[in-house]
Amino acid sequence: MASGFEGNSKLTFALQSEFHKGFPLENLRPLLTSDNLHTQAAAAFLTAEASSRIGYKMNCVVAEIADLLDSQVSGIRFDAIEALLGCTTPADGAILGRVMLRLDDEHAGVRWRVVQFICLAERWQLKLAVENAAALRPDSAFKTLVNAYGHYFMPSSKDLRQLLEHADPVLRRFAAAVAIRPREVIVERFVAMAEQSDDAEIRKIAADCRQGYLRPTYAIGPSIVK
Repeated sequence: MASGFEGNSKLTFALQSEFHKGFPLENLRPLLTSDNLHTQAAAAFLTAEASSRIGYKMNCVVAEIADLLDSQVSGIRFDAIEALLGCTTPADGAILGRVMLRLDDEHAGVRWRVVQFICLAERWQLKLAVENAAALRPDSAFKTLVNAYGHYFMPSSKDLRQLLEHADPVLRRFAAAVAIRPREVIVERFVAMAEQSDDAEIRKIAADCRQGYLRPTYAIGPSIVK
């Protein structure tokens, strides 16, 4: 894309179609690292759209995608998180930690995307994300989470309620995401706890779960398991 590129949806979707024709994914590297924010945005969108189908193949540019987590454009950060859900491996712990740290992003939409990441991530991804977030930022809420709640994947009702009522909003958001994270089915009583929060953002997470926005298609929704 030319240096003066200002966005073109037709061109972006045309490039997307090339993924199915053997487009070399390494060719995304100059787009992801471009100084042109429109080009970066197009590349981030492409990687996010492809992540569910060929995400593992995009690990060749995982470092470049991860660098977009620090973009000044919230939409680029949003798409980068989705792409990283699909293209990270167990060797990418530090990158997964950087994703988790975005649970404190200034933009609500980016925080929402991290909540979705927590809901959809493989267990190993979530474990690495939390532990590396704690290591990258030892003074963060994630250090508290690792030290005080060893079973943060499957918290007890008592621990979950404590996290949902925690003074730190990052821990409240994490707890809401874990509450709606499917365990084959989504646990009604956990979703109900999130709905009772005094924090409007936490209540919205629970509402989005009920509407199907924050759960994988295979998960049986709340109101099934009490």
